[in-house]
Amino acid sequence: MQEAPHSIRAPIAAFLSWILPGLGHFYLGQGARGLVFLVTVTATFWTGVAVGGVRSTVDPQQRRLWFVAQMCSGGNALGAFALHRSVADSSESPGSNLSSEVGVHYTGVAGLLNLLVILDAIGRAENLSAPTIRRELSESP
Repeated sequence: MQEAPHSIRAPIAAFLSWILPGLGHFYLGQGARGLVFLVTVTATFWTGVAVGGVRSTVDPQQRRLWFVAQMCSGGNALGAFALHRSVADSSESPGSNLSSEVGVHYTGVAGLLNLLVILDAIGRAENLSAPTIRRELSESP
């Protein structure tokens, strides 16, 4: 596989990390770190959905700011939102207020954690590019 140019490595890593937590780190060749991020963010997000129920946890109408935080977890939030839409009119009974709030907080925190993962991937992509760029600049006439 051909390596991406330095100028687009960071945006690619950021986008991949948004789609699936840790995927940007796999792209950068840091598989162990990516696996830790994948397991941590995904487990936190889906634990929140399990505790609060998909119907009341990922709800852009009732919890707009939390939904923005949840969307930072990318693919997880998109999957949960699709589930929310599919069960919105079903007979699923909403969870208790406490479990619903705990679920919302878990999923929101997972999204914010993934925001840190995205920023880490950007920083690591730029650090991988920096020595090469410096070397190229010092070698030019």
